[in-house]
Amino acid sequence: MKKSLLFAAASLATALPSPNFGEIELVNVTQPEFEHEELQSRARGPWNGPVMDISFPDPTLLIDGKVWYAYATSSDNHGHIPLAVSNDGNKWTWTKKDAMPDVGPWIDPSNRGIWAPSVFKNDNGKYVMYFSGKRTGARRCAGVATADSAQGPFKVTNKPLICDDAGGGIIDPVQFDDGKNRWIIWKVDGNALGGKTTCTGGPKTGDYKPTPIKIQKVSRDGMTLQGNPKTILNHNGEADDGVVEGPAMWKRKPGSYVLFFSTHCYSSDKYDIQYAWGTAPDAEFGHRRTLAASGPNQPIYGPGHMDIASDGTTIAFHGRDKPGNPSDTKRRLYIGKIKFPKGDYSKGIKVIDYQG
Repeated sequence: MKKSLLFAAASLATALPSPNFGEIELVNVTQPEFEHEELQSRARGPWNGPVMDISFPDPTLLIDGKVWYAYATSSDNHGHIPLAVSNDGNKWTWTKKDAMPDVGPWIDPSNRGIWAPSVFKNDNGKYVMYFSGKRTGARRCAGVATADSAQGPFKVTNKPLICDDAGGGIIDPVQFDDGKNRWIIWKVDGNALGGKTTCTGGPKTGDYKPTPIKIQKVSRDGMTLQGNPKTILNHNGEADDGVVEGPAMWKRKPGSYVLFFSTHCYSSDKYDIQYAWGTAPDAEFGHRRTLAASGPNQPIYGPGHMDIASDGTTIAFHGRDKPGNPSDTKRRLYIGKIKFPKGDYSKGIKVIDYQG
């Protein structure tokens, strides 16, 4: 039986402790701006897309003035950092430019793939990119690159920002600004050490390796770590296939923060988008709910690695158009809209179908 995307509408079984958190409402996702005979029509539902007919995994969004930018993981020889632009956040164009033409001095020359970029403009007007790259002779680290333009070229610093070889490496670094402090959030890639998960890069064992989502303050320019890291979320064992990754955070209001993330293996149809609530950026996040997962209604598989734009409404994520991750499928870009509640009490996510 085929599976496809279902945006789950769930209710909280019990009242949340004070402070209470309101519901997130999905509004729509954009219609595709291209035609492709092998892609099924998506005229009705809570989302639409994809917005480009290229592989564009692990997308991240930047709004700079009136121009929108989307960056992605290295894929299909589209450069180290594929770049797309939009005038409205709905219709997107692949620029065919590499935002990071030179991966810098510490990246392993035998593995130059750059994963999961996150881009922001710091207080000094400099564009800063966090990314994951494999260090020569070691595991993946979180790196930093800077540019004078949102389109790049981004220049990588001489040394990585964060490494954790003992934990399995660092992937999916993402920036977050709470209005006062700037933070970096990342996944410790315990899956690279092996374990019970189906998404292992190491030897199989009978246990699940930790894959904590961690957070740490950085300077306002985003270049220097401050304080110590804290774990804000970890996987729930078999229920998550030993994986949590792809974090993104939003401040709904003081004392009310949302952490978006994905679970299961990225190549699995069980890959999804979930969210959890916390009272501070470095608090423990709980009250988890599913926002998007493969389901029976519409043809998208393994939606995940979501980012939220600075407008607080627009989200980006990738999804595949065929089940089972066959060799001819792609992780394409989808754009959606979410609505945060006006009230305080959450009854879960309310889904509004997009009518095309």
